[in-house]
Formats: sequence, structure tokens, C-alpha cells
Amino acid sequence: MKIRTLSFSLIMSGLAACTPPAPPAAAPVPLPPSAPAPSAEEVERASEEQARRSWEQATALGRQGRWGEAEALLRRAVQQRPSNPTYHLALSNALVQQSRESEAADALWAGIRAQEAVPSPNHRVLVVDYERLVELLTRVGRAGEAQQARARQAEHRRLRDAAG
Repeated sequence: MKIRTLSFSLIMSGLAACTPPAPPAAAPVPLPPSAPAPSAEEVERASEEQARRSWEQATALGRQGRWGEAEALLRRAVQQRPSNPTYHLALSNALVQQSRESEAADALWAGIRAQEAVPSPNHRVLVVDYERLVELLTRVGRAGEAQQARARQAEHRRLRDAAG
């Protein structure tokens, strides 16, 4: 038995000596140079374009009466471009179409604030938008906020009339 074990050991060590060594590890493949990071302007432009596409798709869905899907896209547009009043106003409309008037009033008010933040707001449009806001707030029982909106509407009416 010892001879067999010894023979087996010798055969194995002889085979190990005859086995060619493993090839050397391949050198790591260098990674291709990475593209430069986009500039802030490029990121801004891409965000604006994404928001515009979301708004366009939401508009098409709204025409088909698919207001829930339109709402999701409009929320994305508002998130990407919160300073764009068009997206807030469209979201407000989608929420009204779903009978969610309190949320619609919040979205409309956000759109009005975005309109008021531009250097030269259109007071004629703001008077009309405030009228819609007052109507929504009154309908959902938010009388105090409706009164505040009515006061802001009066200010825009005065500025509209002063401009001629």
C-alpha cells in the first residue's frame, strides 16, 4: 500500500513538472477616455427640452381625455422647469379635469407666482388667471385665500389699466 501511495505521489509530481506554467496575466485594457462633463448650459438646455417634450406629450394625452397620464408628465415638466408658468397652468387644467380642484388651485397659484416673477408680467393674463383662481378657491371653501387672490387681481387690474 505504501508503494502504491509513493508511486502515485511520484507520478503526480512528475505530471506537475511536465505541465506548462500558466500564461502571464494579460495587461489591463485601458479605458477609453471619458467624454467631458456637459456644461451647465448644456444641462440647462437638456432639462428645458425634456420639460417641453413632457408638456407636448401631456397636451396630446389631454386631447385624448387621458388626464391621469397627462398629469404625471406635467408634474415632471414642472419639476424640471418650475419657473415656467405654462407647465403649472397646464397641470392645473389636468387636475380640474380630474375633479381635483383644491390641487388645481395650488398648481394655478404656483403658475401665477411664476408669471409674476418674470421681469415684465402680462397683467391682462394675470387678471384672468386670478379670476380662475378665485373661482377655484371659492368652490373648494378656501375663502381666505380667495380673498387674498382677489386683492392681487385688483392690483394687476390697476397695473393693466395704467399701462393702457
